[in-house]
Amino acid sequence: MSAELETKGRIVVGTDGSPRSEKAVDWAAGRASARKLPLLVLFVVPELPLPGRTAAAAQIHHGMNYIADYLADAQKKVDRVVAQMRQKYPTLDAEGKVVQGAASYVLTRASRDADQIVVGARGEGAPLSVRLLGGVSDAVATHAHGPVVVVGDEVHENPNGPVVVGVDGSPAAKSAIKLAFEAADVRGVPLIAINSWDFGPYDAYNAEIWEQSGEGITKSLTELVEELLADGKAAHPNVPVEIRVIRGRPERALVDASAEAGLVVVGSRGRGGFAGLLLGSTSKHVLRESHSPVIVTRG
Repeated sequence: MSAELETKGRIVVGTDGSPRSEKAVDWAAGRASARKLPLLVLFVVPELPLPGRTAAAAQIHHGMNYIADYLADAQKKVDRVVAQMRQKYPTLDAEGKVVQGAASYVLTRASRDADQIVVGARGEGAPLSVRLLGGVSDAVATHAHGPVVVVGDEVHENPNGPVVVGVDGSPAAKSAIKLAFEAADVRGVPLIAINSWDFGPYDAYNAEIWEQSGEGITKSLTELVEELLADGKAAHPNVPVEIRVIRGRPERALVDASAEAGLVVVGSRGRGGFAGLLLGSTSKHVLRESHSPVIVTRG
């Protein structure tokens, strides 16, 4: 990260100048404007080699400074993006910068002191190889030091929809709850807290016993979620809260709820995670399949 790149306290969004990244930039600008935070739009370009000392390279270098031209063109692109966002959000404090390097590395470094990082992601229409191997969004969500917002190119815009948060009692989920309450309060929308559980395979002959056990589990988990939400409710008394304790896989419950949501908030890993597991399976699945933007928080 270059010394002149100021990211502290800003919402930082990455763009590659393509129409695909416009949705992420627009989302970040809207959030920055609503929260009265400065926005930094980063256009990360590959590091370009300096011309060599051969005669041919010297001739090329003498004829034109191709690196300077390339960077100047990139700066013009990011300046156009920033100008569009300022026009759409008149009170927005925004700046655009061109940085040479690997996008995932630059954005991950920025996450050390940024308010949050926003990245775009390829949706289901992307080639299978891209979806399986991931990309910048996966790398940043996995390694970032703070909250990361992933805005897929196929997600819907529903600013009046509720904020959905996954709750499982893990340290990362507690951070998610705090951020979810703040987001719901700023947006003026309800918060839906989801806890999901499942027995796994069970004996169909004893279905009635399982059902009775399920009722007790649901009651206990509802009480647990109420306890975990207590501080958030006290800090944000105007936010309506709904608790959903659902039998089934947590990733499925969160993706289903994302269809009506304006935002989904999840922890980087749940109670089943361990220190070396930077991004849990539930978070990965939600990032891939969510119908709305997703924030991944750290514990």
